Amino acid sequence: MTHLQLHDVCLDYPIYGTYDFLLKRRLLGRLLKQESEMRVVRALEHISFRADVGARIGLQGPNGSGKSTLLRLIARVYPPTSGSVSLAGHVMPLLGLNVGANLDFAAEENIRLLLRISGRTPTPKIVDDIWAFTEIDERMRRVPLRTFSSGMLMRVLFATATALPADILLLDEWLSVVDEKFSAKAEQRLRKLISMAGIVVIASHDHALLRRICTSIIKLDHGRIAQTTHVDRGADLLLLKEMRA
Repeated sequence: MTHLQLHDVCLDYPIYGTYDFLLKRRLLGRLLKQESEMRVVRALEHISFRADVGARIGLQGPNGSGKSTLLRLIARVYPPTSGSVSLAGHVMPLLGLNVGANLDFAAEENIRLLLRISGRTPTPKIVDDIWAFTEIDERMRRVPLRTFSSGMLMRVLFATATALPADILLLDEWLSVVDEKFSAKAEQRLRKLISMAGIVVIASHDHALLRRICTSIIKLDHGRIAQTTHVDRGADLLLLKEMRA
């Protein structure tokens, strides 16, 4: 059964002094038994929550509050310093569309590469469907991505990242695609992806958006949970019915 649970999770970043990057300095310091200049910054502190199928969790807070860091910890980019993270299900982290892409590879090769990185099998049908979604000329499939315009590049990366549903979907802000012509189509696909996912965790500064999508909103402040608000989706649906009547 798909689930996500964090229990008393802390994450520390090591920060070294300027001279600690020099091998000679570090070796000499060890020989002389000098203390390292390493400092530690706590990015997340005592984070605990659980999400089951149907949960739509919003992460809110100012820049530097830990929203993106928490998403990357759930995606296993960062291991927790202490505490535990338990999850079951396939995780799709839409945290940076260009992560894993090689601009010197052809577009089709990148599609196959990115699918493999996400743990998916790049069958011919899946690759064909992804390319069809981009609405880019068929001849461009075998052209290196570095020759693409920014809009074309985003189309390929977005279409690949959102090609298949996920059990746990992680979103950093509400993704946008460069050219306006493609943005409406992309948003429709993203909304469908959200509706199909078992659990969604989305970080955003848009409080109205989070209230429309989420079942609960976690407010972060300096890496701590400052407040958790549960959104009454039943009340929202009842209000919508009354407005239509």
